[in-house]
Amino acid sequence: MRDDHPLRGRPLQVGSLSSGYGGLDLAVKYATGGETIWFSETNTSIRVFAHHWPGFPDLGDITSVDWATVLPVDVLIGRFPAKT
Repeated sequence: MRDDHPLRGRPLQVGSLSSGYGGLDLAVKYATGGETIWFSETNTSIRVFAHHWPGFPDLGDITSVDWATVLPVDVLIGRFPAKT
């Protein structure tokens, strides 16, 4: 990014798919300083994620999200969903 870029200096905004307990989100935060602004999760681990990121929206099942209404992000992270 150029030094005069208008977004320079602000944290990267991260979206998280199949977030689980948020381990990947924590790694991205520590590595880049990025901030997760929303997540998408359907299993019981959302309670753990919500504990670490209170107030951030859970989009729920990614197959039913209206992506036109979701805040854009700089980085999209995800993991393969665990089989239940």
